[in-house]
Parts: sequence; C-alpha cells; structure tokens
Amino acid sequence: MDVEQLSCVVDDLPPAKLRLLAKMEKVLSLLKDSLGSTGCFLAQFWAEDKRGIDLENLPYPHLCVPNSTLLEYRQLDGRRGFSRPDIVNRAWQNGFSEWTSNVCYYRPSEYSHLSDAISCGVRGIIAFPVSESDEAVCCCAVLELVTMEEKQDFDLETEKVFEALQAADLQILVLPPGPQVYNEVQRAALTEIADVTRAVCQTHRLPLALTWIPLGDADILKLGDLRSSWLCELAIECTACYADEEMQGFVYACEQLYLYTGEGAAGKAWETCLPSFEPDVKEKHVSDYRLAHHARKYNLNAAVAILLRSTGDDHIYILEFFLPILVKESSEQQDLVEKLKLTIKQNCKSLTMFSKKPSIRKRGSKVSKNNDKIEPAPDPDGNMFIECADNKRRKVSEVWKHFDKVKDKENGAVWAICKGCQKKYPGESTKGTSNLHKHFKSCSKKGQRDAKQHTLPFDLGGNFVFDQERSRLNFVRMIMKLGFPLDMVQNEFFKTFVCDLQPKFQLCSQDIVQADALSIYRQEREKLMKYLDNLSSLFSLAIDLQSHGDNKMSCCLTMHFIDDGWRMNKKILAFRSIEHDYMNEAVKNVLVEWNIIKKVQFMFAEIAPPNSQMTREFRSKLLSQFPHMNGDLLCFSCYAQTLELLARDGFYEIKDVLNKIRGCIEYVNATPINQDKFQKATNHVKLQDRKAASHDDPTRWETTFVMLRSALELREAFTQLEQVDFDFKVNPSAEEWKMAMIVCGCLKVIHKSLGSSSSSIDACFLHVCYIYKNLLSWEKSEHAYVCSMAKRMKENLERYWSEWSFAFGILLVLDPRCKLKFVQYGFLLMYGSDASKYLLEFRSKLTCMYNNYANDTGYIASPASDISCLPSYDLDSDGKFLGFCEWLKVDPPKSDLDRYLGEPVENRDKVSDVLAWWRVNAPRFSTLGKMARDFLAIPISAILSKSAISGEATKVNPSFNGLGPEILEAFICGQDWLESPENNSKEGKPGSSLVSTDVRFDSPGKQMSKYLAGPFTVSKPTSPEDLKLIQYVFASSLTRLYSLRPETWLDDNVLSMIFDAMTLVKRKMEDSVNRYLPIVFAANADDPSKCISFAKKHRIKENYMSDLLCCEKAFVPVFDNERRHFFLFVLQLKRQVVEIWDSLAASRQSDWVDRRLHNLLVSLDALFKDDIDQNYQKVWSFTDFRVERPSNVPQQQNGHDCGVYVIKFMLAPEEVTNPDFVFNRENERLEVVLGLLASDVNSCRNDLASKAEAYYEQRNSMLIKSDVNGDYCTWEICIIGTDIKWEYGKQSSGCTFLWVVEISG
Repeated sequence: MDVEQLSCVVDDLPPAKLRLLAKMEKVLSLLKDSLGSTGCFLAQFWAEDKRGIDLENLPYPHLCVPNSTLLEYRQLDGRRGFSRPDIVNRAWQNGFSEWTSNVCYYRPSEYSHLSDAISCGVRGIIAFPVSESDEAVCCCAVLELVTMEEKQDFDLETEKVFEALQAADLQILVLPPGPQVYNEVQRAALTEIADVTRAVCQTHRLPLALTWIPLGDADILKLGDLRSSWLCELAIECTACYADEEMQGFVYACEQLYLYTGEGAAGKAWETCLPSFEPDVKEKHVSDYRLAHHARKYNLNAAVAILLRSTGDDHIYILEFFLPILVKESSEQQDLVEKLKLTIKQNCKSLTMFSKKPSIRKRGSKVSKNNDKIEPAPDPDGNMFIECADNKRRKVSEVWKHFDKVKDKENGAVWAICKGCQKKYPGESTKGTSNLHKHFKSCSKKGQRDAKQHTLPFDLGGNFVFDQERSRLNFVRMIMKLGFPLDMVQNEFFKTFVCDLQPKFQLCSQDIVQADALSIYRQEREKLMKYLDNLSSLFSLAIDLQSHGDNKMSCCLTMHFIDDGWRMNKKILAFRSIEHDYMNEAVKNVLVEWNIIKKVQFMFAEIAPPNSQMTREFRSKLLSQFPHMNGDLLCFSCYAQTLELLARDGFYEIKDVLNKIRGCIEYVNATPINQDKFQKATNHVKLQDRKAASHDDPTRWETTFVMLRSALELREAFTQLEQVDFDFKVNPSAEEWKMAMIVCGCLKVIHKSLGSSSSSIDACFLHVCYIYKNLLSWEKSEHAYVCSMAKRMKENLERYWSEWSFAFGILLVLDPRCKLKFVQYGFLLMYGSDASKYLLEFRSKLTCMYNNYANDTGYIASPASDISCLPSYDLDSDGKFLGFCEWLKVDPPKSDLDRYLGEPVENRDKVSDVLAWWRVNAPRFSTLGKMARDFLAIPISAILSKSAISGEATKVNPSFNGLGPEILEAFICGQDWLESPENNSKEGKPGSSLVSTDVRFDSPGKQMSKYLAGPFTVSKPTSPEDLKLIQYVFASSLTRLYSLRPETWLDDNVLSMIFDAMTLVKRKMEDSVNRYLPIVFAANADDPSKCISFAKKHRIKENYMSDLLCCEKAFVPVFDNERRHFFLFVLQLKRQVVEIWDSLAASRQSDWVDRRLHNLLVSLDALFKDDIDQNYQKVWSFTDFRVERPSNVPQQQNGHDCGVYVIKFMLAPEEVTNPDFVFNRENERLEVVLGLLASDVNSCRNDLASKAEAYYEQRNSMLIKSDVNGDYCTWEICIIGTDIKWEYGKQSSGCTFLWVVEISG
C-alpha cells in the first residue's frame, strides 16, 4: 500500500498552499503506518480549487489500497462544487464531521453519487473538516476516509486521524462531544431519568429512549422568564438513555455529535419549549436532521420529545422516545403518546413536565434545595451507579451488567459470578475488572444470553437477529435470480407484505437495487474468476450472436466445463451489445478479461439469422486471433442446421411443384364452397379419413415437409376436384406429383433423423452415416433431379461434416460404450471400402491430440525399439541372434490411449452416465482422463440442436428492459451464477456460490454452519486442545499426516498406523472379536512362499494375528497396483466367507483382485497350518471361503478418497451400509487424524499437546528430531505407542512406533 501523490502544477501556488500540500502528505504517510493493515480503504483530501469556488480532490494526495473500484470512486465525475449534495460538502460548509456505516442509508438527494458509490463497493465513509492549528475556526480542507466494509464505528480511525493531523500541525475543526461533569443534584436527576426511560420503554415496548441536555456557554441551561434567540446545542447523556441491544449503535451515533435547535423532535421541543412529535424521522433530510441516515439503518419510526425540569435546580432535560415501527396510524400514535406522558408522571419524583416557556437562568444561581429530600438513586439494570461511603455516586464498568456481585457470609469475600456460565471471579473493587472483561469475551454462554436479549417482544417462533444490510443484499439476489421486475420495490402491496413480515426491513429504491446488483455481480465475477483459475481443465465456449439490423448485434458467451467432481457446468461469461465488424474483438476481449484465452479448447458459434458470408469472416478472424486452437474444434454449424440445409436442397429441386401445392391448398381453403367441393372429391376417392393439408411456414422446413406429405396423401382428391371444378387450374401434373413423391421419400430419411427422440451423440452419428450412405445411392438414381439433389446435398454435408466430425469422433471414442469401434462401424457405413483411409486419418489426429496431453503431463511412452536396456552379445559367437530373440520378448509399454482402446467396450445397460464412468476410472488413465475431462465438456446439445443455444442472446427478461448495458449484463450473468445456499452446500458449486458457501464462524445470534479445523472444513466443532494439536501437526510438510489433507491421495503409511492403532486398542480388550492385518502382509501376497517368509521374519502372526482362528472378523487392506487404489478384504471366519469391500467396484477390469485374494488365502493356510490341524478334526481351509461382493458398499465420487473409505469400512461397517449414510470426506479425514492422536492410542499425546501449545503461542517450535545417519538425514515423528517398531520395513526392538520419513540432504 503506497501513498500516491497526485499534485497539481505547483509553480503558481502560493507558499501557504504548498505548506498545506506538504502537511497533507505527512498526514497520509502517518495514516499508512497506523491504518495500513486495517483493510481496504481510501483516504483523500479535498480543498478549494485555484478559483476558490469549488472543492476538488484530484490535485491533492491520497492513500489507497491497490483497488480499482476505490480508485474509480475517487475519479467520479461531477463530485466537484458546492451545488450537489455530498458528505464532503456538508463537512466543509457545516464545520463538523459526518460519517455513515454504509452509504446506502443516504438518499440520492443527500448523496448525489449514491448509485456510483455502491457500484464501486463503497460502504463506510467519514469526512473530517480540517483546519490549521493557528486558525481553529476556518476550514482549510476535508479529509475523506472511504472503506469497502460496513463500519459500526470509526473510533480507531478518528483516533489515528486526530494523531496524524496533530503531528502535521493540523486539527479536526469540531471534536465530538466529551463527557460532562455533573454535581450531586444533577446526578440524582439523571439516575431518576434512567428509571423513567426504562419504565416507559418496558411498559410500552419502545425500542429506544434518549436523554438530551441543552448546552450553552459550556453550561447546562436553565429556563427563566426570557428565551434567547441564539443557537443552542443539545448533547446526549448515555447513562440516562434506554436502548435494546440492537439500538446501541444509534446511541453511539448520537454520542458523536451535537443537535442544534430545531433539529429532530428533541431540537424542536427545545426550540418551542413544548412537546414535539415527528411522524417519521427516516423521512427527514440529513441537512435538517443529521441523524436521519442512522435512523434509516435502525429503521426508527415516529419520535416524541418531552421536556422535564428538575425541581431541585431548574435544570432542563429533554426525553426523546421512539415509537414502535408497527404503530403507524396517527390515532394510534396519539394514544400512545398520551399513555407515555401518564407513565412519565407516575414515575417522576423530583422531575416535572411543563408546556409553557419559562425563563432562562444560568447555572450557579442560588437555588434552594434540600439534600435530605434527594433520595439515593436506585441501582438500575446496568448497575451504572453505586453508592459510595461519602454519599457520592460514581460510575462503574459496563461489564457489571453481566455479573452478579455476591458476598460470602462466612469470610466476607466478594465474588463476581457470571450470569451466563456461573463462573466465579474475585469481585473486590481493588481487583479491577480486566479478568471480567476477558471472561465475558470468551464466555461459552454468551451467545445464549445475547440471543435472549435479542428476542423480539412478539412471537417469532424463536430468537431473531435482524441485519438490514444482509437482508437488503439477499433481496437484491432474489430479484436477480428469479428475474423479478425492479419496480416491485415501489408496489404498495409488496411494501405492505414486507412490512408485515419484517417491520424493520427498509425497502430500497430502484437505483440502489441496480447499484447493489452491480456490486454483487462484480463480487461473484471475481469469485468465479478465482475458481476458474484454480481449475486444471480446459473450457468449451458457445457464442450466440443475434443480429438486430443497423449493424448491431447482441452477443452471449457461455462457457462449459467439467469441475473437479466430474460434474458438467455452464456459466454465462458475458452479454454484450456489439457491432457487426467487431464480433471477433468482442469475443477476444471477454476471454482476455476472464484470463482464459489459452484455456479455450472448443468453440461453437451461431449467428442468427444465418449469414454465410458473416460466418466465414468470423471463423477466419477467430482462427487468426487464436492460433493455438485446432481448426477442427471450431464449429459454426450444428447437426440440426446441417440437416435443414440438406432438406432445403431437396425442396429446391421441386420448388415449382411446391408452389403449385401451396396454390392447391390455398384454393380449397379460400371459400366454404370450395371446401365443400373438396370434401366431396375426398369422399369420392374414399380419402375422408385423411387429415386436411395445411399451409406451411417457408422459413421452417419441417412444416413444408409435413405439408408435402399430407398433400401427397390427398393427390387423388386434388385430381378428382380438377375434373369436377373447372376453376381449379393449379393442380400439378401426374409427372410433377411423381417427382414430389420421390423427393419426399428421400427427405423422409432426413426428417426421421431430425425428429428422432434420441439426442445422444452416437445416435446422431449413425443418422449422419445412414444419410451419407443414402446420398451415395441417390447419386446413381435414374432421375436427373434426384442425382442433382444428391450431389448438392453431399457437397454441403461434406463441408459441414468436416467442421464437427473430429469433435463427434473424439466424443464417441471417449464414450466407453462406443470407443474407436463405433467410429469404425460408422465409417464403414459411410465410405465402404474406403473406410480404412478415413479411419487412419482420424486415428492419426486422435493420437496427435493425445500426445499433446502426454507431453504436457510429462508422460511419454518409451519407444518399442529401444534396445539400450538389452545386453550386448559377441557377434563372432553363436549367440549373435540372441539379442534379437531377447528384443522380441520385450513388451513395449502401452499408453493410456492404447490401454483404454484395448479394453472391451462397456455394456450400455450397465453404463448410463459417461461422466460417472470417467470419475471412477480416470485414476487408471491419468493422461487420457485429463483429455476426457476437457473434451467431454463440449456441449453436445449445442452440436446437435441449434435450439440449445439459439436465442440466448435474445432471452432477456422483459423485467430488465430499459436497463443500461452494464447493469443488463450484471442481471443476466447474476441470474445464471447465483445458486441457493442449500445447493451450494450440497453440491459445492461455484457462484453465490459462489455466494453462500463461505464458512461462517460463531457469533451471537448467528447459526454456525461450518467449522474450520486446520486444513479441514467440517460440520462439527472441535475442542480447542484438538484444534491446536491439528494446527501443529499439519504445520510441517515433513509429516506424513499431510496426505490426510482434503483432496489428497492417502499415503499407505497412514493405513499402516490405523491398523497398528486398532491392534493396540483391541489387544487391551479381553472380549475383542476382530483382528487387523497390516497392509504390508497383503502387499507380499503375490507370491505365497514370499508372503510366508515375510510374515515369519517380521512376526506378523504373533503381533497381529494371535488367536486369529478364534475371532469373528479379520480386516486386510490391499493396494491394487493396476488401479492405484485401496480396498478391503473382510474375512468372516465363523461364516467362512470373505467379502470384498471396494469403493470403486465398477473400475475392476481384470482378475487381479481374484488372484491376489487366492494367494492371500493360500498364505494364511500355510501360516496357520499347525493351528488348523490342532483345532479342527475335519478339513478346514481359508481357500474354501466363499467370496462375496456386497452391493451396499458405498462408492466414492473421486479418485483420491479410497484410503479414507477403507478406514471407514473397518471402523464402522454397520454405519456405512446404512441406506441413509452420507460420506463427508473432510469430516472422515479429520476423524482419522483425531483417532491417531487420541490418548488411548498415542502415548505421545501429552507431549504433543504441550508442544502444540507452545507452537500455537510462539509459532516457531516444531516436534521434529533429526538424526544424521550416513549420507542421508532421517526425521522421526512419534505417533503411536505400541510394542512394534518399523523402520524402512525392518523390525527392531523398542516400545515406540516410529514413523520415519526420509528426505535427501
């Protein structure tokens, strides 16, 4: 964050101006050091221009976080001058500071650039009038501080600004009111007023009561016989006010300023010396009532001010009561005011109301008073005053509102007991209140206590905390998402509905709705851009261009992509109004703005109405602008458009016949007489059951085909009509009817293809193949017009087929139900004996595309001809041909593409979702999986049907008509991006998601939705001790627990630790019926003899499988090398059944699992041979176990959670097989971590906890001990206490399980 100095030309400035500029720069430099870390803000000076007429900011220095929107706000046009309402102008003219927590609470008449400020993200603003120290009454500049967050107060900023100005020999012109000093009588009166305001508010359910004190010549005024005409100031006395918890912010705003005579209800009451009533303080202008914008924030309504006079010294106090928001009718308000006055009279003792103008008398006049009559002030709710030994009262800390002071009867000790959690602290006055403050901030019952304080006086079915800002933004999001008209905010019925639903909600104007929508759009756009930047996949782009004439077009760009969960996503990137000649520039600009110009792989564009010349130019320019794009992946015509062009080629051959048929239909429908004649002709030829022919729409070829087909069915009726009606002369000849019949028969193939209910890519591919095959046969027809039609159709089909054939082909190959075999079958239909040539060309392009991906991922298959690894042979010996024989034995490595195409085609009944299949199998084909994720994002619907994207650019909600281009784009994109909070939390989508998926932390009255625990976002809270431990453990990347982080493939060492921990725990249980075998045992089971040798060497049987034959279940984790995947064998020894629990069951392609299971069972038979012979008289064998694959085993949705699933299967088999079970990946990973760190498992828990505490406080202590061993360094982390120690696969003596991580060094 730097101080940016933007100064005007200083040559002609007077020395005083130059000195002021230097002071400004010094102030901003000091503010940079004191406020630089508080967040995003803008600080700028305003001063008079050279003419001394207007205020301006651009020539003067400013301090700003590098934020484009704040700089845009700084440079707004039209903020200069005194004529337009502005917070800066009022601070300059009135000479007092003005602030707002959020600019949206201003009205346009109070802040002329309100919509611009909101759209720039501006929220809180404060303006300080600044003066030279030697000219304390003359304003020389205004310092404006702008933030992008809603501020409840500017205390910190005011303090830092005051210090910075003082250091630069400047000062704030008028400081906020300071605390008053009162005598004994005044304190007693204020205590009585506190009781009165509380009694009135509680009796009549008022939200707020304020006590104002008139000030004059730094004195409290009294009323005498005369009333001076000079201006008087009113200051608030907080100790005598009453406000519910939600109104404390308004009381704070009142503390920061004075009210002048005539301002608000209190000012008018002082001016007239009569009770004053304001029907709605929100409607006041901020110039007339400087608290108006604060009143709007807290949704205050009517206010009444009543003057009280102290009978002891004639001091005047003004009580201002705000009526409930629901009391709106004047009659109701009048009745309530009368009740208020009655309650005040009943509760006043030394105070009286009056309604005439008494005289003014200065303080210090002799007043007779009797101190004996002044009753000791009772201790109010907040314990604001206590009685001292010398009969004086002193103010005590606000914290005593939340504690009870209790005296111990036995020893006389004083205790402070928390009202929330009942915890005790020393309560003597000498102990201070710092401990009480600390406890109150962290009290676990604070939220419950606050929630009770927030309860509304009417039943809402629970506690409620209202937030105007949040509610308004949610209201705008609703309008954007649902497309509601913007003028609904002015609808009287809607206003009534909202008021009844939530009286505190204040509807905003259309301008504010638009400004908020623009702000939401920019926030969501930034979130979506960050989300897209983190995606590793490429994108497909659909461009919809709609021409409106006059060289104008609307352009809608929609991006399609597959997210990390293998879900298809669609997002509208932009909606622009452009000119014909700048189509390609508009597309490029959008891609540059979103920073995806290199990540677009496929592009589909449609121009409506179709324009072939414009399409060719657009395509040519796009290819030149995006040279990295493959021309085969840039499409400008869809399948439906191509078939429509072919049909029009057919109609072109019989255009004259079609005109005659239209004439026939027009004639028979012209008059009732003609209709009657045609009906008789139809009956004569016995075609009365046929449907009558109807006119077609020449712009829609399918209607023309239907007209032709129905007319052909009635051709005999038309011929009969021609014979009986001599006026009917448009009937086609017999030859023409024959020509129409032949062409209609040809077009029936196209119409059937387009009207097919199947919209899948494979079905459409076959339709194209069949159409092409028919075109080849039609070229050989005996009819010249059929040959001509077929030739024209074939040319068009080949031209358009070349555009999207490669995309078609890749999508088919990546469909596991089709693969290359389906493409080969289609080419055979199309090209016959020439199919191999076209197939070879396609396979070459496919391989080239795959190799590009392989190069990017770093995987390149070794050439089969590599002989560097083969031994050399003596050519003079008889072994000269041995090298060739050995080379023949070398099995060349296969690429992902070869392995994928070599596997059998999937059954269509078993695989219905291609993306789901790839989500499961992508880990087996790492390179091809990435390629599949990119290409399967191609919108198939866009390729097949023009209706899929056609009209996106014209589907503008009528409610948005008349909006400007930028705000229109904001509404259209926002409607597409925003998702409900429920959908976001369930599906993890980007958008408002982008909007509503943020993690919310505990706060009073707000519900916790998610919790953070180290790297995990979970749904349950974690204890503070565990939180520190997790943070400590995951702080170092050296620990193998790192693999338990979200979205990370689990390390097999974690599985080993879990199984060791379970073995340790079960060993302590006498009735344990389960056993847990280490993963290293199954890893050696590929060779039974090797497995047995390994088990005996490392005492696997003694440590893990003692009394195995007496247990019920044995869990054996297994790692599948082919799939890079963990799964679980569960041996049910009582039932003699072995179950295979596999979270990716659909990905099994070979018999590897069966072979590994068989070898494992053979190894167990050999290992327990003596036990079996001793305990079982009849033949008993592990290899006789029946193999089962439970169908209710949960299936994972990604490629990296298999290890976590195995752990969950082992720990809670009954839970995971429950139909209602939902796997939460981060919750489960956190449970694994906590299980490994539990005290009953981890003997180092206490040591780890103490070190975690130290790390949490100092952030520089690590639980790592190093040991140099030879030429490498080992790092050991104590994890689990057991009697086994593993180190690099070797057993050694010891009692601590050490997890050893090697790093070179």
